[in-house]
Amino acid sequence: MLPNLLPTAPTDLLSWGLQSTLVLGAGWLLYRYVLRQERFFSYNQQFLTLLPWLALLGPLLVRAALPALLRQLPVAATGALVQAQLPGLTVWPGAVLPGAAIDFAPHLPALYALGVALLLLRLLGQLGHLWLSTRQLPRTPGPGYVLVHTGGRRPVSSFGRWIFWDDTAPLTPAEARTVLAHEVAHVRQHHTRQRLLLEVARALLWFNPFAYLFPRALAQTHEFLADATALHALQPTEASATTPDPAPYAALLARLALRQLGPNLSLTHSFTQSLTLTRIRMLTTAAPVHRWKRWLPLPLSAGLLLSLVACQETIEPNLKEPGFQKAESLKVLTISDGSKPAPHQPGAPYTYVEQMPEYEGGQEKLLDDIGKLVKYPPAAIAAKVEGRAFVKFIVGADGTIQAATVQKGVAKPGTPAALAQELDEIALNAVRNLPGKWTPGRKDGKAVAVSYTVPITFALK
Repeated sequence: MLPNLLPTAPTDLLSWGLQSTLVLGAGWLLYRYVLRQERFFSYNQQFLTLLPWLALLGPLLVRAALPALLRQLPVAATGALVQAQLPGLTVWPGAVLPGAAIDFAPHLPALYALGVALLLLRLLGQLGHLWLSTRQLPRTPGPGYVLVHTGGRRPVSSFGRWIFWDDTAPLTPAEARTVLAHEVAHVRQHHTRQRLLLEVARALLWFNPFAYLFPRALAQTHEFLADATALHALQPTEASATTPDPAPYAALLARLALRQLGPNLSLTHSFTQSLTLTRIRMLTTAAPVHRWKRWLPLPLSAGLLLSLVACQETIEPNLKEPGFQKAESLKVLTISDGSKPAPHQPGAPYTYVEQMPEYEGGQEKLLDDIGKLVKYPPAAIAAKVEGRAFVKFIVGADGTIQAATVQKGVAKPGTPAALAQELDEIALNAVRNLPGKWTPGRKDGKAVAVSYTVPITFALK
């Protein structure tokens, strides 16, 4: 069965959001302070285009692959597997049924989806405006592009295969050829497609502040690439028989930038309104290319991968509102340090198998069902009794819960024994009376009994 990559549960969504922000933020800092001033423009273009998608999909892929990696631990580790622990939950005073609790966490998926929908609708609106405002303009087919004559109503710019051409611009024939070469470069290098993909990624990462820095940086890199193509289209000067002089091209940029040619379309590549001073500086200054910097994303990627794996075990929402049941941890495995694995006794439940049992609806549903059955007793609240009960049980080969017991209770020195026992019974009964069904675990393709432990914490603050 294919894993569900879409984070729909609030805790999963928050974890994914934090991890994607970490990835995108680290990548942006690398670009901003290391790569931005370098002249390997094609490399920077790919970096800026792919990084948001890596930030979006990377944490999801790591999360989906982690269980498969963990399943290899009992084989690769030298120690013995002690137990498998399910996600725990914390019960706060005043806990109510999760379905009736008023907090923002259950609404996070809907809020995220609303933000994505609004930005995608905005993008569709921009595309529709571009089509409606230019569909009546005359067109001239060209080799690989379509020239759209704007008659001064639009600046010289490009979108997809369309090149919006201002016939009233004061250009000499040589300058017109240069400007056209610049726009044709945008078309042939598929810059519009890259910008649209980036806009979609930004919509999916709308909560991430770093996502809003990428469109401008990518547009700038596109202009550098198109400038390089246009510069080589110029005739060599007498002083240099092989390399064009960038000064006339830079002067053309400056002159056209000072002339207001009308409103620009946000999705088009504009020759006259795209970071002109930066483009001129890049054209007229020479600096050595530090090609070794292109390898820096490799150690950064390795570090981020390790961070994402660690985050799967440590990131959790800091939500302590009354009545909120909080997942304490993901499924973890405890491995001993050096002893040989004890042989499995016939008839005894397994502690770990290739395919672990699954609760109907997943871990979030498991916590939700336990939360509905667990209530903090008023007497324990009045006596300020806190603690954690570890309930151990077996998911049988038929998917039923068997032999549920309190492995370790709330009792500790100074705690009234009767109240501690009451909390233990509440936790135990919640596990015994779970309404959902379990899909049994499997070893070598055969359904087997598997032992689990779930911690339930009673906390006052």
